Amino acid sequence: MSARLAIGLALAVLACAAPAAAQDATATLRRYGCASCHAVEGVRVSRGQSCTGCHQAIVERARGRASAPAVRHFVFAPDLEAAGRRLREDYLVSFLQDPHDARPRLEETMPRLPVTEADARVLARWLRRDTRPLPAGPAPSRANLEAGRAVFARVGCAVCHELGNADLGVRIPPEALMGLGRAAYEAPNLRHVRDRLDPDAALAWIESPRSVTPRALMPETNLSRADAILVRDFLWFADPGAPAAPASSSLDLRPLSRPVRFAEVRRIFDRSCIHCHAHTDGQSASALGFEPSSLDLSSLEGVRAGVLAADGTRRSILEPDASGLAPLVARLLRRHEEAARDVIPSRADTLAPIARARPDAPVGMPLGLPPVPADDVRRIATWISQGALP
Repeated sequence: MSARLAIGLALAVLACAAPAAAQDATATLRRYGCASCHAVEGVRVSRGQSCTGCHQAIVERARGRASAPAVRHFVFAPDLEAAGRRLREDYLVSFLQDPHDARPRLEETMPRLPVTEADARVLARWLRRDTRPLPAGPAPSRANLEAGRAVFARVGCAVCHELGNADLGVRIPPEALMGLGRAAYEAPNLRHVRDRLDPDAALAWIESPRSVTPRALMPETNLSRADAILVRDFLWFADPGAPAAPASSSLDLRPLSRPVRFAEVRRIFDRSCIHCHAHTDGQSASALGFEPSSLDLSSLEGVRAGVLAADGTRRSILEPDASGLAPLVARLLRRHEEAARDVIPSRADTLAPIARARPDAPVGMPLGLPPVPADDVRRIATWISQGALP
């Protein structure tokens, strides 16, 4: 085979492979409902099908109305274009399968979806599809730690960012951060920077976020390259402080001494559960990569009907399973266990490693949100133990 023919065949293979890879990524993005929260190139959904789009519309309508419903969660989500070019592929693969709380100002986090490793790699490659190299810089040096700390303080990075539990000399109430805007509220915990970014990507981002992506939320620092190197090296070697003790996931499930009716339980479901579980067609669950469950928590009949299994039969969420707990209660308790990793308030970082074996247990509910309060879980458990009274 001639060299010219070999090159031609190679180019033809690449030309066929690129569209196939793009189609594979688009199908995977749709399978897990990424566009329900994020702006996703090539995947369009209506505002009514978008969690963030719907919530933004509610916020817009609520402006100036004292009695308007409050929407606090999933009003916006990180820009995937801004994330993809700077984040490491191995980190993305790990994070998509087992998310952790990277943004301590936000109560919500990336939902735990049934993403396979193969699909995580497809998504990670799609997120990193901009293959233009970033400028190379020197390797991080511990010798720059204290000089970098001084630049970090002078620029005011700690106004928006946390670094584990380190005392950076700045404490701003959450409500004040909201006033500073989305960039401050979305600012990630910088103790994860070494896991999330390569040194060159971190340096390019610190020096000029918009040189990495024009849609960057982080303001331009206007730092010289020398000062940007100092800040990068400070982040690489800074002490994140002492670990905080994880919150206890042990809940009191002893039945209350009074009757609990469905109307009281329904008010708990109203806060978040029925956003996904008020449909009998199962589409809300399948849109996030789960098997359709057709679980309807909006009515007593729907709760009693349980979930639709893959074999077409119905399974109760109220009858105790092998664990001795009703599946509904077990899922709520599971979310309390996940919260130690998924909902970490500022200065309450356990400093646990972000990479670990993916849990085998079913995901906790509600997805991506803080756990249902302990008192409410006890009310639901009491209602079930009393026979699910109407």
